[in-house]
Amino acid sequence: MARLLAPLRHTCARAYSSRATADFSVFQEGDRVYIDGKRSPTLTKPLKKDYETPVARGVLKHNDIIGKRSRDRIQAYKGPSYRVSQPTLKDYIELTPRHVTPVYPADANLIVSLLDIHVAPPASGEERREPLEILESGTGHGSLTLHLARAINAANTHPPPRPPRSQRRILELPEKKNSSVRGIEPEVKREDPDPSKENDDALQTEWDAWRAQRNAILHTVEISPTYSQHAENIVRGFRRGMYVGNVDFYVSSVETWIKEQVARRSKEGEGSPDPFLSHVILDMPSAHLRIPHVAPIMKEEAVLIVFMPSITQIGDCVELIAKQGLPFIQDAVVELGTGLSGGRTWDVRMATTKSTNDALRKEADADETTAEESESSNTAAEEASGTVRESKEGQQVLVCRPQAGKRITGGGFVGVWKKKKARVEHPPVDN
Repeated sequence: MARLLAPLRHTCARAYSSRATADFSVFQEGDRVYIDGKRSPTLTKPLKKDYETPVARGVLKHNDIIGKRSRDRIQAYKGPSYRVSQPTLKDYIELTPRHVTPVYPADANLIVSLLDIHVAPPASGEERREPLEILESGTGHGSLTLHLARAINAANTHPPPRPPRSQRRILELPEKKNSSVRGIEPEVKREDPDPSKENDDALQTEWDAWRAQRNAILHTVEISPTYSQHAENIVRGFRRGMYVGNVDFYVSSVETWIKEQVARRSKEGEGSPDPFLSHVILDMPSAHLRIPHVAPIMKEEAVLIVFMPSITQIGDCVELIAKQGLPFIQDAVVELGTGLSGGRTWDVRMATTKSTNDALRKEADADETTAEESESSNTAAEEASGTVRESKEGQQVLVCRPQAGKRITGGGFVGVWKKKKARVEHPPVDN
């Protein structure tokens, strides 16, 4: 099982030099180039000799781009000239092909900010520390994966050249008993083996040794082999794969991944391993049901983020944490979308009824009135009504409503929790 659950080893089509010395201002074969069309900007496929990219008027030949510098103008065949440049991360995410909707850059940047990630490589001569480990459950398009990999990049400096592409397979893990493991071929063109196989083996050995000594690791888990392969291609395709070494890709359910990690890290005779995750992001259907599974392997003060399209789904998380007494303290609930960079905060909590539901309704109405007065020019505030789930007297109810004076539209909802510190029981002090 450990062998089957090992990270998918997707490798690059070419061996590039170290990220620290890479010159991205000169286009090389394998780069993806941003074409600044006035009406519709285009992102090329990886540059390759004798290939071409169609544009609004004519075609751009890859032979004319390779070796040129970023911001140069390239004459199209049977068309005008176009300015070409290295794509920004925002351009890259928005223009790459997709199987699922990506987490757009503005939302991804805010989610990474809410995680409050801080990394640094060990100082010279300092003993290697435990790596910072992040779990992303629900790889999807790979947009958030790429942003997270960039956030931890400072901890993993000076990687060796990556080995050239070899034949590869994706293992789809059985989620039911008596199911067999199926090998699924990715949709990639088979290439002739490199005659210098011995050199490739040396590169692979050096690459594996570097990965084993990383100071920060992003584990990203996806149940769909197709989505996982596509996401890895997205991460590997940005700036010659400068961040792909920070990520371990898995095809699995998050429950199966947790079981394998616990089994692999457990020492014989010592039981379960110590918690090892510093950050967890759940971006998947029924995310609240996975919270009890990730809680035991999260460190104290570790950050849990749940990203969902509906506020009631965040409410499900709040209810489950309260009912099961899980060791989490809510930091914030934020609505994402276009218009404001910081998002709109929501009040999502469990409350106890005192007499009847009228009391809660009156409290909700009072808050809505305050919101209308502070945002009299904003009709959206009048439409943002709170939610109070019905209950009998004395029972716990869920309250969901936007906080007054803060608004944003669309995007989804992010719940942020921190894991509580374990209580230390002190013996009584004799007077």
